[in-house]
Amino acid sequence: MIKYAVFFTIFALRLFYQPSNAQETLAPFASPSYTSLTKAKNLPSLINFNGNITNNRVLLQWQVSENQAADQFEIEKSTDGKNFSLAALIFGTDKPETDNYWFYEKAKQSKFHYRVKMITKAKQTTYSSVIVIKPNS
Repeated sequence: MIKYAVFFTIFALRLFYQPSNAQETLAPFASPSYTSLTKAKNLPSLINFNGNITNNRVLLQWQVSENQAADQFEIEKSTDGKNFSLAALIFGTDKPETDNYWFYEKAKQSKFHYRVKMITKAKQTTYSSVIVIKPNS
């Protein structure tokens, strides 16, 4: 019975006692602090987004940082710059750090507004700026 009491005392001291010169660590069975639970993961972001017409095709290019967290990209297109519709769905790669993406379609005779909707693996969404592509006529 005494050996259990000694064991419990030693266990309790190790669990709750921390010398003032010791580095902060979590005791066994203790909950981490709120700040450690809310550490932000690296979220992807668009580094650049541009487009042009080449060989009668609209070519859109964009670059993403923290690419491994990006799930998919929706290319959205509009004739008025306000009402966008889905033009294409492009799945992200799992390449770490940065990666480049492209989309192309046949150029039309009218001007179009394009933007990229990025969806992360955590289902968060962000939009690129809108670019306008108009044919040389």
